[in-house]
Amino acid sequence: MIEYLEGEHKQQCRKLWEEAFPEDSREFCDYYFREKIKDNRILALTDDGQVQAMLHRNPYVVRAREYDWQVDYLVGVATCREKRHRGYMRRLLLKMMGDMRQEKMPFCFLMPAAEAIYRPFGFVFVYRQQGFVMDREKEAGVLQVKGLIPEVDSDEYRDRQLLAAEWMERWLGRHYQLYAKRDQAYLRRLADEMASEDGTLDLFYDGEKIAALAGWWGRIKREQRLLYGDEPYVTMADGPGKPAIMARIISPEVFVNVIRLRKDAGRGHGCILPLRLQDPLIPENDGLWLWHLERERSWLERAAWSEGAIQEQEGFLPRLSLTIEEMTAWLFGYEIPDAVRPYEGVIEPLQGIFLDEVV
Repeated sequence: MIEYLEGEHKQQCRKLWEEAFPEDSREFCDYYFREKIKDNRILALTDDGQVQAMLHRNPYVVRAREYDWQVDYLVGVATCREKRHRGYMRRLLLKMMGDMRQEKMPFCFLMPAAEAIYRPFGFVFVYRQQGFVMDREKEAGVLQVKGLIPEVDSDEYRDRQLLAAEWMERWLGRHYQLYAKRDQAYLRRLADEMASEDGTLDLFYDGEKIAALAGWWGRIKREQRLLYGDEPYVTMADGPGKPAIMARIISPEVFVNVIRLRKDAGRGHGCILPLRLQDPLIPENDGLWLWHLERERSWLERAAWSEGAIQEQEGFLPRLSLTIEEMTAWLFGYEIPDAVRPYEGVIEPLQGIFLDEVV
């Protein structure tokens, strides 16, 4: 039976989690099954009361240009060892996408353990994890450090976490057009998550000014979890970064609200682009759309005419045909499909994506 687990029944997933992800420490699992399951949704395939396969829909508020979207980050995607290769995960993923489509969720995203698992379901890479480096001389000689992980909860730490969240939100807003929004609740959870892996989470000050925010974690292998800041304190590492996050557009008519005509497109007030979208897994997406594009917004409507009749309409752009994978990679600003080359100077995809969530 496929069902969403509720309340204490969510704890039934821990056995499978520990089997599938043995690299996670007991302390991290304690954190996850204490904190993250409070507001997530766990879709599970159960048999005789035992969880045989699962996926966790962890909710985030994602800022996309001027819109705030409720978007799920997929984690804990796993099947019992002895039940694999029976199509259980396919059934869960199709059920999940159908539910998300009914909810009009614009997209969902994940960090793949193996990208081959998710490509058959329309997921593509949309974000490269770019490295950042702190100037060690400035860190040692100039910057003052204030921690964000309290030994004992206090008003001082709560105020500092709020200050850090507001600083992170401003920093992300200056550099990126799509990111998970930061607030005090986000910072509190992040501090708990870092602490579960014996981590540190610190603000670095240059006088009264926040210069950077950094976190390190790992009980066995120490690694940098995050680093935010600008020059001269923080610089971007060389290289393009490694592909890290995959995503899938679920409701294209919602997602395109953040896409628009380029300022220099020379199309007057707007234009209409017939779009043939191929999405064999979500029938509501598949088919012919009319894409209305203006300088501050765009929207989709189902085409009421045949393709032949559309081509006869004056003022329409030539028809564009895309798969859902091509549309996702393009509109996230990750790569430009060959079919889109004629429209590069007309349509402006998102510029700047930042998704560094772990769970």
